[in-house]
Amino acid sequence: MDYPLVVAVILSCNQKKVTLDCLASFSTSDYPNIQIILVDNGSTDNVAEEVQQRFPGVVVLRNKVNIGAAGGRNTGIDHARDHFDFKYVLFIDNDVVVRPDFLTKLVTGLQSCSNPLVEIASPLVYQLGTEKTIDSAGGAMLNFYTGSTQTRGHGEEDHGQYDFDRFPPCVPTTAVLMHRCALDRARHFDISFDPYGYEDQDMVLRANPDRNPYLFVPEAVIYHLGSKTGFSGYTADYTRMKGQNMRRFFKRHATSFQWFCFTILLPFLSIKTIARELRRGNVKTILNLARGFFGGGR
Repeated sequence: MDYPLVVAVILSCNQKKVTLDCLASFSTSDYPNIQIILVDNGSTDNVAEEVQQRFPGVVVLRNKVNIGAAGGRNTGIDHARDHFDFKYVLFIDNDVVVRPDFLTKLVTGLQSCSNPLVEIASPLVYQLGTEKTIDSAGGAMLNFYTGSTQTRGHGEEDHGQYDFDRFPPCVPTTAVLMHRCALDRARHFDISFDPYGYEDQDMVLRANPDRNPYLFVPEAVIYHLGSKTGFSGYTADYTRMKGQNMRRFFKRHATSFQWFCFTILLPFLSIKTIARELRRGNVKTILNLARGFFGGGR
């Protein structure tokens, strides 16, 4: 097997413990040609200093302030382009733990893929703390008519039910291995989605404008904690930005007919969310979702 250089871009903002756990798991990787770039996005928890001490092979880049998920990852992309002759880039959340053979199997899957047009791959993601509870089996299943971004397999126990569908109708998230050619098409993450929300799915779609299949490699396994860096719960800021970025994302990637159907169906599609938040007494949540969706975004 050929072992081309993989650059892994990991972002951290005041999440020192999960970041150190993530890097510790990467230190056991059996893939021999990986360069990790950690972007410290304005942390105040001294994560950069501890990473440099414990993992001297990791390149640590510091942004003075939190410039958002897209902007932070772009810092890593620019450094990788300037300093490394890499074939693949791995974008992976910092709140994951990887199996030692995950990257070898992911790269092998992509390199041995029978379809030469496939340039983007994703692993099987379990929920951290479980052995077989699926967090994602290939990524998000996008429905541009209904605005759904349901994660494939989320919450199911893994019985091998997704092992034979190697090209699912999903957009990879959480961990994405991308050929440099695909990265060069997209260039960067779109910072208009900052501080967070839909920037990862938007990036993958722009990297694959011809909508070639995405490869799912179930033998490559990672474990995901799941968190919202910089925000606490379903806050007003979170819901407003969610609505704004949802509008931006779906309007950009949907066809005119899909967008028309989505906007017509939106009041009916929102009933479940509205009822749930009303039961919780979160009237401001509903108002901020509406303000974000109807009041902002391109």
